[in-house]
Amino acid sequence: MPKKICNQVGCNNLISISERYCGDHKRIVSKYKHRIYDNHKRNKDHSKFYHSKEWKSIRETIMERNGGLCKRCQQLDIITNADVVDHIIPITEDYTKRLDLSNLQPLCHSCHNKKTADDESMKGRGA
Repeated sequence: MPKKICNQVGCNNLISISERYCGDHKRIVSKYKHRIYDNHKRNKDHSKFYHSKEWKSIRETIMERNGGLCKRCQQLDIITNADVVDHIIPITEDYTKRLDLSNLQPLCHSCHNKKTADDESMKGRGA
């Protein structure tokens, strides 16, 4: 398999052609990107909400309500553990529904990413 040098300046570690950084530098670059996102893009109020006792309690209730399984996968007769509690109507659209049990659903990471992409696509179309 072809190899190349890590993109980090001064690093001579050989990595797979499909990678950008070696294991040592991948973590550093990832931490840096997350810090930039947290400091400049993440909504501070939403972040505070997601760390609240109130949210953690509601999140646990939603997970228990559906047996810890992804709601969308279940609709396709697939059994997948949920790891995200999703706001059906995103809190960026209606913050008042952030704790509304009928607006929350357990999803696996994959389904949550698809739903988020769909939400953003619809928002871009003015829907």
